[in-house]
Amino acid sequence: MMQPRDNKRARLLPSVTVDVLGNDLLVRCASYLEADGLAQLGRTSARFGIPQAGQQRSLANEAARQRFRQSATDEERSRLPKYVVESDVGLLRALEQLRQPLRFDKLAGYGFSPQEHPASVTCTGVWSSAVSGHVMRGGRHFVEFAISINERSLPLVCLGIMRPVSLTDGIDLEADWEGKVIPAIVSSDYKSAVAEKLRSQRSAKWGESTVHCCTYDCNTGLCRWTDWDNEDDYSDWQGREILEVSATIGLLLDLDEGTLSVFEDGRRLGVMKEGLGGEYCWFVTAGSPCTISFSRVQVTPN
Repeated sequence: MMQPRDNKRARLLPSVTVDVLGNDLLVRCASYLEADGLAQLGRTSARFGIPQAGQQRSLANEAARQRFRQSATDEERSRLPKYVVESDVGLLRALEQLRQPLRFDKLAGYGFSPQEHPASVTCTGVWSSAVSGHVMRGGRHFVEFAISINERSLPLVCLGIMRPVSLTDGIDLEADWEGKVIPAIVSSDYKSAVAEKLRSQRSAKWGESTVHCCTYDCNTGLCRWTDWDNEDDYSDWQGREILEVSATIGLLLDLDEGTLSVFEDGRRLGVMKEGLGGEYCWFVTAGSPCTISFSRVQVTPN
């Protein structure tokens, strides 16, 4: 029969066994974990979470660094430049998110029916916006929006990019947005309270570009952009076309060149906006009855 003292010793054995293992073997074992597992391991074990003497990284971060280095493609690396203050576990988490299908993570406004699929929204006709939670920080990103419009309605749809901000936290749908959530038209002159609350969410990851929100207006073909302060524009661009029927609109965000290009049914229309930089998310705004779905295109067009 095991005595209490023996039982206590038995409980300590696994910990003692881990302590005698070499770092290389521990890192190799930990590298099979995903980012969240490595983060939890680092929080619960000082051996994994705190850099040891002579080491630049904790064992958890070293495992994440090796996993990223071994699995990330050149294209994925171009899309994920590492921030100075970012951990290797954080970068691995960003890689995992990059590989997930796109979805509309946040809906703002009264105009959307309940989602039947996370990558699709149906608007009933009240101006509302749907935002993807995937943050783009570098490289080239191409997405296609499949738009199905009621034949008796105008295509009051805007597709584009904006900073990774919340359109609802601390921003009242009635008092601030007045029931219509259209981030591309916000400035200090129009909806100044909303503009201030959006700008207050700024971080260093936005970079130097003043283009905080930029959309392709399907009804006019024009480009609408704003810095949510004193600059905003509703402008023409070479290749502009109006969406007259249901179609697939492609947007290519090239953060290496700082451009946003537009495609219609696979045909390149042209560069709609230049001077982009920093972090952006995909989003749509709709004000007429329609259904919008979107997906990432793996083959980046030239």
